[in-house]
Amino acid sequence: MMNDNLPEGSDTPRTEPESEEVEDFAALYEESFSRSDKKIQRDTKVEGTVVSIGEEWVFVDVGAKSEASIAREELLDENGELTVSVGDRLTAYVIRPGDGEILLSVKMTSAASEEAVRDAYRSGVPVEGLVMSERKGGFSVTVFGKPAFCPYSQIDIQSGGNPLDFVGKRLTFRIMEYSDRGRNVVLSRREILEEERRRMVAELQKTLAPGMTVKGVVRNLTNFGAFVDIGGIEGLIPMSELAWYRVSAVEDILSRGDEITVKVMDVDWDRRKISLSLKQTLADPWDTVAERYSEERVLTGTVTKLMNFGAFVELEPGIEGLIHISNLGGGRRINHPKEVVDQGQQVEVRILSIDKGARRIGLELVPDSALPAPPELKMGDVVSGIVDAVKEYGIFVLLPGNRTGLLHVSEISDSRGSDLKKKFPLGSPVKVQVVGIDEQSRKISLSTKSLEENQEQREFSEFAASKPGRSSFGTLGDLLKDKIKE
Repeated sequence: MMNDNLPEGSDTPRTEPESEEVEDFAALYEESFSRSDKKIQRDTKVEGTVVSIGEEWVFVDVGAKSEASIAREELLDENGELTVSVGDRLTAYVIRPGDGEILLSVKMTSAASEEAVRDAYRSGVPVEGLVMSERKGGFSVTVFGKPAFCPYSQIDIQSGGNPLDFVGKRLTFRIMEYSDRGRNVVLSRREILEEERRRMVAELQKTLAPGMTVKGVVRNLTNFGAFVDIGGIEGLIPMSELAWYRVSAVEDILSRGDEITVKVMDVDWDRRKISLSLKQTLADPWDTVAERYSEERVLTGTVTKLMNFGAFVELEPGIEGLIHISNLGGGRRINHPKEVVDQGQQVEVRILSIDKGARRIGLELVPDSALPAPPELKMGDVVSGIVDAVKEYGIFVLLPGNRTGLLHVSEISDSRGSDLKKKFPLGSPVKVQVVGIDEQSRKISLSTKSLEENQEQREFSEFAASKPGRSSFGTLGDLLKDKIKE
């Protein structure tokens, strides 16, 4: 007799659903045996899946015969929000194994059993403690109501910080020493931080590459740059990469503890060296220089550096121009920019050229019309100057109007065998007479000998004029006799 429920064209009934149910049951049966055989031992680390969440406990499937539980408060963040959901994977320590109950802990808190806390030293499970105060050699810490000690060197990876920054904080420690029935407990936070750092460095080695932009925290400042923690490892920002302009001191830009964004310039894992840049994350002022500056524009800047070939002038942070020495003298020849400008001086300049590609701006000094024009020197003028340089062949004297003249040795009285540097110290005043001016080369010749000769002649003329009744000067002998009598 045929089955009315059989599909058309089929002689036998289908058995697939029954077969699948048998296979599923067999798999579950085998799994139950494997679960019951799995040994969950105290102080071991296990991984499981969150299967349900209660008001006080979170239940985790760790592959054992029964589910494990962990205190809900251990899985709350700083804002009291739960950090896991059903289905999430979780790693924890076994602090109480058993057929009917398995108790887990991520870190030992007050929710964990006292028996497990006493075993934390042996197992290495992290414990939570409250830093109560600073004491000789370190800190007093309370762990579940019991006093413990953490040395200065074990409170953090970085040294040299303010100890008071740790007082009053709840931190995670590992028990390094446990003796005298718990009356001597020594803690270390540094070991936990170093483990975390090693994990973070391993992750960075997989992902960090030049060109990336990362966040970091300034850890240390030096005279050659700043060290920044970018997640378990420190990189260096050199002075040249702090800003688009010259930085005199790192402290002008950064402070310890600053959270900043930097660009990775180079990575050398073998030497554990990472080069960073702060300025590469900032706008380059040269990108818009053509929009903000134009030729023939007159503006004010600050002299930043004097070189033999000219003076550098800062127009804004990161933008400098050069006044070539030929554009400093206002038409006159100078030997060094210091004859005209000083470092740090504010000057008025005119833009001569802009080369964005080469990052160059050519400038010229604009004469200050408010200042009186320098006096014109003429042959025979007697002026006071300053000794600017001493050479074997003579003395260079800085004259009024920033002009320089040469006092040749031949124009110095008693110059033979004398030490010119002792007779004319640098910067000392000297009175000279202009005895020659070359308008083409603008060279000025000076003399002190002519001054002395002129002085003698004046004294002689004044003496001769003071003798009454003489129709002539008489002989030189007569004049000398009269002078001796007087």
